[in-house]
Formats: sequence, C-alpha cells, structure tokens
Amino acid sequence: MSTTASYSSDSNTAAVTVAELPTKWSETIKTTTTNNNNNQNANLYDPKYLFPPLSSSSHKGSHGRIAILGGSNKYTGAPYYAAQAALNCGVDLATIFCATEASVPIKCYSPELMVQGVYSIQQLDELLQEEEELLAELEKYKHKNDLITVDNSDENNNNGDDIASRISINKLLLEHDESNSSRQNDLMIQSELLDDTKKMDDIVTKLQKVKQLQESLQEYKLRQEECIVKSVQDITDVFVTLHALCVGPGLGRHPLVFKIVEHVLRVGMECNLTLILDADVLYMLSLDEYRELYDELLRYEGCIMTPNVMEMKRLSSSPSSSSSSSILGDSSGKNNIIVEKGHVDAISRGDFAMQCAEEGGLKRSGGIGDVLAGTISAYMAWYAILKGSDAVQGLTQQRAFATWTACCTVKRATKLAFEKKRRAMSSRDVLNEICGVIMNIEEDIDRDRRK
Repeated sequence: MSTTASYSSDSNTAAVTVAELPTKWSETIKTTTTNNNNNQNANLYDPKYLFPPLSSSSHKGSHGRIAILGGSNKYTGAPYYAAQAALNCGVDLATIFCATEASVPIKCYSPELMVQGVYSIQQLDELLQEEEELLAELEKYKHKNDLITVDNSDENNNNGDDIASRISINKLLLEHDESNSSRQNDLMIQSELLDDTKKMDDIVTKLQKVKQLQESLQEYKLRQEECIVKSVQDITDVFVTLHALCVGPGLGRHPLVFKIVEHVLRVGMECNLTLILDADVLYMLSLDEYRELYDELLRYEGCIMTPNVMEMKRLSSSPSSSSSSSILGDSSGKNNIIVEKGHVDAISRGDFAMQCAEEGGLKRSGGIGDVLAGTISAYMAWYAILKGSDAVQGLTQQRAFATWTACCTVKRATKLAFEKKRRAMSSRDVLNEICGVIMNIEEDIDRDRRK
C-alpha cells in the first residue's frame, strides 16, 4: 500500500491526509473496512458503488452505453479491442464511429458491435490534395513576377490605371537630351512602350488568375467545413444516449480527422459527457494548434487521459507547454484524471494519486492499451449511471477509484492470459479473461457486504 497521499476536493481546498491507499485490488476491501471503522477516507471512495446492480427490470442500455471514435484505413483492430473490452466488462451497447474504409473489417470482427463510418479517408485525402495544389499555384502566381502586388483590402479594383500605378516604370522614364531628337531615339522609346504594354497585359492576366485562385480556395474551404460539420453531426447526434465516449484507438493522424475530433470533444464537454482519451488523440493534443483545447481538457472533470511513456513525454515537453498547461505541471485547477501507463500504473486527479501495482503478464502485446481504454470506458459508464445517488455524490474520489479499478482489472486479466498462453498471448486472450476478473471483483465486494 502507498503510505500517504494528499488531495484537494472541489468543494474543500484544505489538504486532506490519506492514511493508506491500496496499490492492489486484494488490499482494497481490507483498506475500505479499516477506513470505515476509523472514519478515515470514508468520503473518498467505496467499492460497493463500482457496479450498477443487476435486475430483472433492467432494459437494454441500463448497464452502460459507450462509443469509440477511432479506426482508420490502416488501423482497424484498436477500436475493436476497446469496444469489445467494454462489452466483456458488462456494458450493454458499444458503438464504433470510424472511417468508412475501416467499417466493414470491424463489422466482421464482431456481430455485437454497432459500427458506423462517419468520414472517408479517401475523400479527406482528395480535399487535402486539392488545397495543396491551390496554395502551390497561388504562391507561384504571386511570386512569379516581383512587379505584382495584391491588395486584399480592394480585390475588385483591377482597372488599368491601378495596375499601372503598381508597376515600376522607371525604365520608361528615359533621360535624353532635348537637343538629341534623332529618329533612332524615337523608335527606341516606341519599342520600349510597346514591350511594357505587353507586360502590363500579362500582369493583368496574372492578377486575374490570382483572384480566381483565391475564389477557388474560398470555395474549397466551404466544402471542407461542410464535410467536417456533417461528420461531427453524425457522431454527436447520439451523445444524449451515451454514458461515455472513448476517442483515439486506431484514429490515425490525418489533419482533417483531427479537426473533426476537435469539434467532437468540444461538443462532448458542452454535453458533460465523460471522455476517455487515448493513443493518437493524445498526439493531436501535443500539437501547438490544439494546445488551447488541451488546456480546457485538463480542467474538465469528465476527462480521463491514458498516456504511455512516450505520449506523456510528448505532452510534457511541447515547446508551447507551460507549467500551467503541462500534464506534469502544477495540479491546481486540474480536474481531469491522468492514467500514466507503465509497469506500475499511476492514476492522479489534481493532488490525489493512486498506484496500480497489480502483477501483469510478462508479455506486452499490441492492443492491451486499447483494452484498457475500453475497460475504463465501461467503469466510467457505470460511474455515470450511479453518480446521481446521494451516497456516490458524497465520495470525492470515486471516479478516480473506478479508473484505478479498471487498471487492476486489465493487469489481472493480462496475468491470467499470460499464464495460459505464455509467449503466444495476444490481446484477444486478455479480452477473454476480463469477464472472470470482473466476477471475482464483484464476489469480493459481496463477501465484504455480508461481513
């Protein structure tokens, strides 16, 4: 067990000393019983409120409705692992929002999952390519002749007098002696004027092309925005029915997908929806253009971030990060939960921290992080179902405790899978062990209740 920890609750800024916090699930019941007897830490969490009770009056969705936003033409397994983990934990409904290129493969993995393609990577690629070509051509016309300047404040003023005023005609002002009025000089001047008239016509044509390209670019931006809005709408329309949304597994790093995700996350916060952020969305949040969104998510109570070592380093060392916006910086004002994955998982919310030192398997198969993201989503769905009760509202760190329990669940499942398959263990084997681990945790809680 960890010996001490301190935290500041939302309603009470005074530091509270925590006597003992468990680092393994086997210590939880003992710790909770001791805490209740000594009236210490009883207001932090209670294992009895981890799972909504099963009932014959339950209906489809009563025990959790979650969604995964992820899955691309390259990565189809990650969103499957996350969604299937949530189902194996015991949620009723799991939906995957993904690229249309990934929807058919994911549907083939499991008939239990609801899969909806909400954007096409091919279409987004075509939009990006069109933008790059327009910008390249516009740049070429703007800099091909250093005599051309475009005044954005007066785009419609394209008459010859204005163009003439923008052209350097120093070479037309020929210095000549009035006494030298030979025909040769007259012919030279006429030739120069003719050449410059042709150049002026050429410049007019180029300026008109620039204007045409700018109009095409504006039309492109409107089409891009329409595409993004439609995708966001398809995803956020179901928010009213969800208990939790997991974003990131298999998402990929397409810049236009990131724009869609940004809008989705903002709508999620407006709807007070629990957001579990994993994998590529954490890379997105490390980029400078999304730093403001990252700061907002650090302050959002319903956000759980699950970075691994490299993702943690990236979020902490971004050139634009400051002590106030760093994931490892000053915890004041931060209400979200951070799960730093590793040999020992570290779960923190503000100044409150727990460690999950459960023994896992000796093999780290691809997809286990996705399994954890889905398992956390299940526990957060159950928390959302139970948080309205007076008993849970009085527990200041129940959400962080539920996240910690999710980490314990996956560590235990990984250990059991490794014991059976050893080197051949895969994330699918871990999925198969989750149900048994959940049953054992519930049995521990029931035995404690009967004491």
